[in-house]
Amino acid sequence: MFKRFILSFSVLIVFISAYFAYTSITFTKEILDELETRQAARLARFILEQDNILDEKTLIRLKRTLGGEVFVYAKDGTLLATTMEKNLLTDELKKIAPPYLEQLSSGPLVHKLNLLGQRYRLVLFEAQLTKDISAYFGLLLPASMEEKIQKNLIIGLSYTAFSGLVFMLVVSWLLSRSFTQPLEELVVAIKDVGQGLNPPKLEKKGPPEVQALAQAFNEMTQKLYEYQQRLIETERLATAAQLTASIAHEIKNPLTSLKLAAEILQEFLKDDPALARRAELILKETTRLEKILENMKARTQKIEITRRRVDLNQLVQEVVEVAQPQFENRKQKLDVQLFPQPLWAEVDPEKIKQVLWNLLNNASEAAGVGGEIKVSTTISEDKGEIIVEDTGPGVPEDRIKDLFRPFYTTKPEGTGLGLAISRQIILFHGGELSLTNRPEGGACAKIILPLAKPAQD
Repeated sequence: MFKRFILSFSVLIVFISAYFAYTSITFTKEILDELETRQAARLARFILEQDNILDEKTLIRLKRTLGGEVFVYAKDGTLLATTMEKNLLTDELKKIAPPYLEQLSSGPLVHKLNLLGQRYRLVLFEAQLTKDISAYFGLLLPASMEEKIQKNLIIGLSYTAFSGLVFMLVVSWLLSRSFTQPLEELVVAIKDVGQGLNPPKLEKKGPPEVQALAQAFNEMTQKLYEYQQRLIETERLATAAQLTASIAHEIKNPLTSLKLAAEILQEFLKDDPALARRAELILKETTRLEKILENMKARTQKIEITRRRVDLNQLVQEVVEVAQPQFENRKQKLDVQLFPQPLWAEVDPEKIKQVLWNLLNNASEAAGVGGEIKVSTTISEDKGEIIVEDTGPGVPEDRIKDLFRPFYTTKPEGTGLGLAISRQIILFHGGELSLTNRPEGGACAKIILPLAKPAQD
């Protein structure tokens, strides 16, 4: 684009310079012709009026005064007298051509001719020799002044064209930095998006219009990326839901029969305590499996969000109060630090509570007995953040992304759906859920949600 820009401007400047040179030279020639004609006619008339006799002396005086060879022609164009040597006369000077005679009838004219390798201007005009006799006067003047002016014009215009090209290169470079380069980066980024890639954010540079375009593109790609993530998570959970339904269908009937058989066996073996305890264990494990199946089915149901304007600080406080007994049983220390001002957001409060409860439960299990858990809220880049930290062993870096995949779990009794569904809920709210390791040890889960606009009074 930059090369095309320079080439276009170069051609334009050369064209303008050539056109200006042509018009300037043509205009200069016309002015010189007009001036020479008027001057020659004026001087010739003046001398004729003084002497009133046309002889050799008068012609020589005209030659000295006008600075050129003098010619006198009859009305039919025949040469009557001249100050020029006869051996130098050409056919053009010996007689006025008929086309020029027709032009002379309407006024003076200037005819250009070459003589002895030089350029001359022949000025022809009508003059009154006497009261009754008129003739055509001719004045042959060298065109050296015209050629000199033409040469100076060409040199001056060449310098002008060169200066214009240099100026154009400087302006093109500045325009390239302001317009062309940012637009080329935008084109590359658009191609990356078209290929399914997630390009980095464009820098805001150039004039305000280009910066606004880069900002709009960054917002568009961010929303597109969030939509893709939601779509991926939705597809994963849909697959998980189908798999869960299939597993539940295949296991439910045999599990029900097994549970019924365990109840009957327990009744028959009530006189044998040892065998009765085994039958009771089978019954408990069967009941636990049923609950796991029901929990998996409930978690893989379609997520529906009902938004309300709520304070995120209040949601955190409510969940912490419910989870407080669990922390006390495990002798864990809970530190809650809420943002001093309300964090209003348009969210589904029950769904956000579900996510918070899942994160607090994971933090409590990771911290272990006597561990510490910290819950805080803050604002970053006009977005609300809820942070849950623990003092547990943390998560291996190569497994952090896997924790958000359905059915992936590090717990012996986990279903592997808690974090996957929690992230899906946050993505549906236009937010983000991330999991990192703290530098001092332990894990850090962060919920980022867009804040609502201030309420109108």
